[in-house]
Amino acid sequence: MKEINRLNDLFMRYLIGKEGDEDILENIVNAVLNNAGFESVSNLEIINPYNLPENENLKESILDVKAKTKDGKKIIIEIQLVGNNNFVKRILYYIAKNIVLDLKENEDYINVSQMISISFINFNLNMGSETDIKREHKCFTPTDINNHNLRLDVFQMHFIEIKRFKDILKNTSIDEYNKNKLLSWIDFFTTKDLEKDIEKLIGGNNIMSKVIDKYKRFVADEKEMEAYNERDTFLYGQAVMFQYEREEGFKQGMEKGMEKGIEKGKKDEQIAIAKGMKNKNMDLNLISELTGLSIEEIEKL
Repeated sequence: MKEINRLNDLFMRYLIGKEGDEDILENIVNAVLNNAGFESVSNLEIINPYNLPENENLKESILDVKAKTKDGKKIIIEIQLVGNNNFVKRILYYIAKNIVLDLKENEDYINVSQMISISFINFNLNMGSETDIKREHKCFTPTDINNHNLRLDVFQMHFIEIKRFKDILKNTSIDEYNKNKLLSWIDFFTTKDLEKDIEKLIGGNNIMSKVIDKYKRFVADEKEMEAYNERDTFLYGQAVMFQYEREEGFKQGMEKGMEKGIEKGKKDEQIAIAKGMKNKNMDLNLISELTGLSIEEIEKL
């Protein structure tokens, strides 16, 4: 079976964003919600159905999947391969923007829908305590600072850290795997031999038989793969540029640190020489001339 990057957001839109396959979308949404202790949703309607001609030239846009429930909840799913802690702020902005767009002009704000944002990210968020950092599924909602059970259920922001989940998969028992459908999704995204793991995936999540069938149709479709390859090239370039910027930032930080260290060392040397001269009762003007320190600095030694 042909292997592709199943975290490619174009492929993900094809997989969970096509009309007629709402059961796949519902499965992955509920896998995330249940993993965080939230109730399941049902009867999802896709707001922005996948259509290849509309997506194949959108190489730089956010390729997300939007859906709504019968009771008005809005759900946004996104894949992000590179990033850092600032990504949380971007999602918060994105949620706020969607809330504003959701209201018609002069419409009562009481009609604001609950927003559920789900981001599958292929990097780690390093925020909070050591325990918080290691948590593979981070979920943010507005809560009262004194009583976390007092919650404004206006939005949820779920961040599924795929790299941390991969580490969990290594030590997960079959029973745990079969109980937590999110694990089967992480396994589907990251396994290096999909064909070998088909039986395990279906055993953990019945929807995987349909998911794998859709995957096979995607990799066999010439037009879909052409669009996928273009998108994958862009995503690869984006990842390389992010890594380069991060390394350059680290390099510049090291250089500045070294410069500061050299300057401090030079200053310390000047002070030590000046102290020795002052102890020998040498003229302060001469000490200043020889060390570069001001008279005021020398007097304080």
